[in-house]
Amino acid sequence: MSDLIDHAKGFYAMALSDPAQACATYLAPGFTLENPLPDYVPFGGVYHGADGFVEYLTKIGETIDMGPLQMAEWAADDCTVVVRGEEESLVKSTGRRYRMRFVHWLTFDSGGKVIVMREFNDTAEMGKAFDHEH
Repeated sequence: MSDLIDHAKGFYAMALSDPAQACATYLAPGFTLENPLPDYVPFGGVYHGADGFVEYLTKIGETIDMGPLQMAEWAADDCTVVVRGEEESLVKSTGRRYRMRFVHWLTFDSGGKVIVMREFNDTAEMGKAFDHEH
């Protein structure tokens, strides 16, 4: 299982430094990213394929100054890696920072490519920084 965790760590490192190469190296042809966020967060939604992944990262970059991802806990089975972590970012439109916890769920195909990435975020903390009234 630690091999798959190391593989996932490589994906994250490359995705944040060289998204195009991460797509070529780590994403399966039928890749889907799901990040169910409230409407006031512009990068929430479902994205498909390498183009969708790059679109997602582009929207994040346009919306927030994302701090380093603090990935605190990793778990894996034969085809899944789950990581729990924390992020501190700045919302560009409001100038407000948020610190939120997250869980990412990665499913790999038999060739070691990411086929599904699901993100679950503390939207209450995000909402405060986006100046959203709950």
